[in-house]
Amino acid sequence: AKRRLVDDLLRGENHQILNRSSGGRPEACLHPVWREKVIKWYFSIVSALDRQHHSPDGPFNRSSVHVTTALLDSYLLALPSELALRYKHDRAAYQLLATTCLLIGMRLTQHDQQRKSQVPSENENSDGNDRPTCQLKRAKTHRDHMDQADHQDVDAGAENGSPSHGRPHASCSSTTMVVIPTAATILQMSAAPKTISESKILTMVREVTGSRAFPRSHVITALDYIRVLTSSTQEENSDFKLTQEVAEEAYRLADISLTDVSLIGCRPSVVASAAITLALFRSHHGSR
Repeated sequence: AKRRLVDDLLRGENHQILNRSSGGRPEACLHPVWREKVIKWYFSIVSALDRQHHSPDGPFNRSSVHVTTALLDSYLLALPSELALRYKHDRAAYQLLATTCLLIGMRLTQHDQQRKSQVPSENENSDGNDRPTCQLKRAKTHRDHMDQADHQDVDAGAENGSPSHGRPHASCSSTTMVVIPTAATILQMSAAPKTISESKILTMVREVTGSRAFPRSHVITALDYIRVLTSSTQEENSDFKLTQEVAEEAYRLADISLTDVSLIGCRPSVVASAAITLALFRSHHGSR
């Protein structure tokens, strides 16, 4: 079962790689310092939202940060070099893009968690492809409705954990879920500069979701592999079993790897394998 899940992830990863730009080095069109600061900011915002909503199974976790970072990198790497350079030299433009990706990343994470909680058995009966049963429609849901929560009822919705009535949730049936903050809420939490407005974010949402690099299915990250490889089932008899401590160390190393710009071109499966290998080494030989 574990091997089948890994094979599904690898197929999804291969599909994901096809949409990635293959020309040039990532360092040529990215600002390493800005990127590192933004990723740390992602973790701080997600942690603050997690404390606010007290939802352990919600979208405010490290998965959102990994998905968001993947969106940010893939969008920039898919741009023509002359356009990508703008985000290396224009700080305000980069902040706008980073904020937009966070908003979208949390939505995608929530959608994926909703899909898994509602249709846990459909993947088992599928043809082996790890494709969401209720994929978000890129041209419609993502581009037009990614931030269409009721602004007046956001606070009330956040308190009772139910989505506001005006916001679509792809084509899946609805469940009781935490409300994803609107663009305005994210701007307030981050003390964003006045040059970044809600209307600019909504415009940027359409640009990002309209990019050829925007995912049409689940975004594969290193966390997916670590989650599968560190899980255990009763019927499984495998020599590859990790302790909880090793798993947590692998997750931590995967988080750290996000800020390393030299790893952007690496496949998620490679990053996950390296994180697990290093975590195992440290568990046997100490942290040094």
